[in-house]
Amino acid sequence: MRYDIQTLRAFVAVAEEGSIAAGAAREATVASAVSKRISEMEQACGVSLIDRHRRGISLTPAGVELLDHARRVMAELDRLDTTLSDFGSGARGQVRLLANTSSIVQFLPQDFASFIAAHPTVKLDLEERTSDETQRTLLPGLADLGILVSPHAIDGLNLEHFRCDRLVAVMPREHPLSARDAVRFADVLAYDHVGLPRDSALCEMLVEEARKLDRPLKLRIQARSYEGLVLMVAAGIGLSLLPEGSVTPFLKAKTVTARPLAETWATRELLLATRVGHPLTPVAALLYAHLRSSEARAARGVQTDRSDQTA
Repeated sequence: MRYDIQTLRAFVAVAEEGSIAAGAAREATVASAVSKRISEMEQACGVSLIDRHRRGISLTPAGVELLDHARRVMAELDRLDTTLSDFGSGARGQVRLLANTSSIVQFLPQDFASFIAAHPTVKLDLEERTSDETQRTLLPGLADLGILVSPHAIDGLNLEHFRCDRLVAVMPREHPLSARDAVRFADVLAYDHVGLPRDSALCEMLVEEARKLDRPLKLRIQARSYEGLVLMVAAGIGLSLLPEGSVTPFLKAKTVTARPLAETWATRELLLATRVGHPLTPVAALLYAHLRSSEARAARGVQTDRSDQTA
């Protein structure tokens, strides 16, 4: 038998209200239409569902059983309506985000934690990519959002400010440059380096800045892991130029020390990228707005921490 949702809903209303007239009023329809629906369902089932009498109705044993099942069906339908509504408003779904190592290490853990707390039904698919890889994947629409570093505009992508990071020279604690408050890039170039691979935006930038000084960037070892690079620095293999936030845990452990670069270009802008002319899905738009406001949230958090310490 095929069950009609409106008939089941009307039956539940009649059963709970105790009369056909009251059930019809709850469903904003006429009693004759409700009575006809229930009679047709009884005929299709081949069993009586309600006993009609002067003061209203009472359920037959079959009607009691149907009421139990019908309530569960109505509850599931209500949940389905809520779920689909959530998709439309962006509260459910999946977002694919590509990001460079710097943003993943320094900022995204906190940003994701606060986003998931507000939207627990959203699935975040994060992939670590170089800035060039992120650009190539975003343009054909194979990801929703990207975080990258680019010194120039990129055709086909909208680029908005996300965060800034500052490069520091990471060195052994006893290194000669550790006595300075800040170091110049030219001084760092005198030493061997361990750094990210050549296809990373950071390595490309350092190579270009070294070229402007007509000096080589003496890369002894290249690796993708910030942790691995810091461990190599601690072992005395070479210096490394890395985002400040990525080395903070190691500074606390006192395995290495770090000094900021004096050059203005050592402060980099991380950009939030989306495709031009392609509206985001509702759930991707939620994450986009959350990331756009993350710097302001972080600043408020720092101010709160400082005020707490003062108090």
